[in-house]
Amino acid sequence: NDPGQGAIRHMAFAVKDVDACVEAVRAAGYEITMEPTDIVIASTPALPARIAFCIGPVGEEIEFFCEK
Repeated sequence: NDPGQGAIRHMAFAVKDVDACVEAVRAAGYEITMEPTDIVIASTPALPARIAFCIGPVGEEIEFFCEK
């Protein structure tokens, strides 16, 4: 699926509350593709985070990210 020139495929937002963002997106009727999940990014030092993904209004993948 080629969205065309200038289309945004993925964007990430640093947020304070991933779960609240997901609930707002869900209430607006958009698809959640990954529920809020705790992860640890393998770096030095390790970076604990909470992330979630959804599909935006023009098919773009939107990520919500919060350092823990």
